[in-house]
Amino acid sequence: RGVGASMLGILPYAGVDLMIFEGLKKRMLTAYDTPPPALNFVSGMVASCVAQFVAYPFALVRTRLQKQGMIEGDTTRYRGIVDCFSQTVRNEGILGLYKGLLPNVLKLAPAAGINWLVFEQAKLSMGIDARS
Repeated sequence: RGVGASMLGILPYAGVDLMIFEGLKKRMLTAYDTPPPALNFVSGMVASCVAQFVAYPFALVRTRLQKQGMIEGDTTRYRGIVDCFSQTVRNEGILGLYKGLLPNVLKLAPAAGINWLVFEQAKLSMGIDARS
């Protein structure tokens, strides 16, 4: 349960994360030959936050599909991804798709910033141009 939602969610997350980070890096490279590490860190955090906002509904649906039947007294049943999306929007409104987003972003943003920072620093240490 929930594997399909996970698979669907990774595509927009990875695409948006990469697009935003590379766009920010391109802007940084107009001001710096090599962007300062702190800017890579912040850019990674920003890119991940935007990507998380785009992809979070899939994570919520995945979690709901996985937990159904596990909590005693919870009678909510979903027939699949589309049913879970539609029931959530019908019963909780569009904002229902973003329940739990803030703690997730607070956890993810620093980790993603570190990932992008390490990636960019590793490229530099291997002699790969910052513009690549």
